[in-house]
Amino acid sequence: MNKEELDLLKKVEEATDEMNRYFHKKGKSVFNRYPVIFALVVVVGATLMSQGIKGLLFEIPFFNNSPLIMFLSGIVVLIITGTLYKKLDK
Repeated sequence: MNKEELDLLKKVEEATDEMNRYFHKKGKSVFNRYPVIFALVVVVGATLMSQGIKGLLFEIPFFNNSPLIMFLSGIVVLIITGTLYKKLDK
């Protein structure tokens, strides 16, 4: 590569850096512009998901008739996932 090509690449890099700085100033993320709307959407989504799971669990007669078994099953699932997380984290 000769010096002219290096200068051309340097000019392209400078131009793209300048464009990136310009667009970074102009374009705020949607979350920063509308934090309350996103918070509400997250709350609604989490509520719908938890109620859906609750509804699915109550469709199973084994869990529906004995909440203690449902509670103990939840504890076992949390212990298993916690143990798996610790093993995968290493």
